[in-house]
Amino acid sequence: MDARSAEQHQLSTPSEIKMNRLATVVTKIALVTLALFSTVCDGRAAEIVVLCAEALESSMVELIPEFEKTRGHTVKITYANVGAITERVRQGDAADLAIVLPRQWEALQKEAKIDPAVRVVIGKVGIGVFVKKAAARPDIGSTESFKRALLDARAIAVRDPVARSPVGAYIIALVERLGIAAEVKPKLRLTTDRPYQAVISGEAEFGFSTMAEIVASSEVDLVGPLPKDIQNFNIFTTAIPANAKQPAAAKALIEFLTSPRTGAVFKAHGIDSN
Repeated sequence: MDARSAEQHQLSTPSEIKMNRLATVVTKIALVTLALFSTVCDGRAAEIVVLCAEALESSMVELIPEFEKTRGHTVKITYANVGAITERVRQGDAADLAIVLPRQWEALQKEAKIDPAVRVVIGKVGIGVFVKKAAARPDIGSTESFKRALLDARAIAVRDPVARSPVGAYIIALVERLGIAAEVKPKLRLTTDRPYQAVISGEAEFGFSTMAEIVASSEVDLVGPLPKDIQNFNIFTTAIPANAKQPAAAKALIEFLTSPRTGAVFKAHGIDSN
């Protein structure tokens, strides 16, 4: 032992040695705790991949930043019609949460493509009629006046059911049920995307879409909802795909989207949360 080591050895009393060892142990515990805390935080701060019905877009644009800020997650969201969303889930596309309609939910559940334990209604929205800004509005206050408006129209825009549009499928079935299919079907301008442009351009006099999507558009005017006795509601229902990577975070998002706070936002955008 050299002179310096001997001097250090003489200065280290048994009490000091004990304290040094204790400090070492405390430091190791602190490092392990920090590592565990970091792991937990990383696990909680997830990126949630969402496939969302288009009718909810204006509401989600307002709500998602609030969720990200308060919950610490990030949300990567894609908007599409529910038919396209259903096909993406069916094909196994990456998603942690999908918002579809009950019929699509049931089909995916039967195919074992989603978690059967998670089925929460986010809200519902009816079908509405819209016209170009400042254009004359047809009378749709009753079923009879609605039928007359369809018969009198030169052309009517609606999304093509072939594009997996629930609104388009319902309107075509409705005109058949009302007994005016022969007169009205030739007037329908079936679009592959949202039908607003056909009305804005003058190709069609009025069109059909969800109430929420009409309210969100600055280029068209809402005439009103379909008469109550022929109205149809899209009931937006949550589905967690079987291949979801962040199911716990997706459930946190569902909880947020069904809170009283979000209900008020949905209502302002034409979505009934009841």
